[in-house]
Amino acid sequence: MHRPVAALLILLSATFCASASEFDWMVREFSRQTGCRQTHIPFFGLARLAVAIGHPAGATGLRLALFENTSLPAERFSTLMDATAGTAWKPMVRVRSKHESTNVYVQELPNKLRLLIGTADGNETTLVELQIRPEKMIDFVDHYRHQNRSKHPAPVEF
Repeated sequence: MHRPVAALLILLSATFCASASEFDWMVREFSRQTGCRQTHIPFFGLARLAVAIGHPAGATGLRLALFENTSLPAERFSTLMDATAGTAWKPMVRVRSKHESTNVYVQELPNKLRLLIGTADGNETTLVELQIRPEKMIDFVDHYRHQNRSKHPAPVEF
């Protein structure tokens, strides 16, 4: 009974460590470049475990880093994100305003996508890495769309 549980824990920890090293490096590099420290989020490890086991909406992995009191201009944040992400991540979306910046990067892997989302909003900066299986995400969206239509039928036009 204990061997299957131990094997599962070893497998899960290996899964976390394999993808964690690159994200952890990005977080450390961001921290080094800005002089800000990552804010600890209590019990976030449980949320990561739930994603790793349950695969909600096709998600297979989740990493999050929150920085407070960063005060980065939008231009500086985008430049820093590009440098930190490197060439392995392809820019997908960039949104900038006077006080906010959001950058989304993607990496295509066999049977899954890795998304890196960075947002700087005032004094807070958030980095998120999400691994998803696209076909499961599409199934989830289609299912939700079908549920939503049955609750709110389209209006009849005359």
